[in-house]
Amino acid sequence: MMSKNSLLALLSFAATVGSASAFVPAAPVARHAVTSTSTCLSAVINKDFGRAVECAERFGECDADEMVKLADKLEDIEGCVYEDGVQAKDVCDKEIQDRKDVADTLKMQAELQLRMRYLKDANLFVEDVHKELDMEDRETSWDEYKEKHGMGLGLW
Repeated sequence: MMSKNSLLALLSFAATVGSASAFVPAAPVARHAVTSTSTCLSAVINKDFGRAVECAERFGECDADEMVKLADKLEDIEGCVYEDGVQAKDVCDKEIQDRKDVADTLKMQAELQLRMRYLKDANLFVEDVHKELDMEDRETSWDEYKEKHGMGLGLW
């Protein structure tokens, strides 16, 4: 782990190099490589980003509380992490929008988990429907039994 002074020195150096390179004309590119500033930043938060993407991609494998916390962390980040620079404005905007999309996906999954839990454990309507279907199954079973044993002829 880097010391606080080393991290500040690296960020200061990266900011200096980044601002100096802003005055050098360059050919337009579709996507910037990860800079030293974003590399340093992503090293700090890469674990959370990785977990957020993992949870978003693998439906039902993460806890609802964890997904909400990860979504909040993604939403708290301002600007770009991986895409930066004047030439990459459109790409930076896409990174921000896509990060928000991952956060929304995490929140929707968390909400769906909670709703499914409620549906299973506490929803009165679901409970009533199950009871009704169980009664219908029993009645159907009784009707089938009567027919099978010659009791369904109404001769009683």
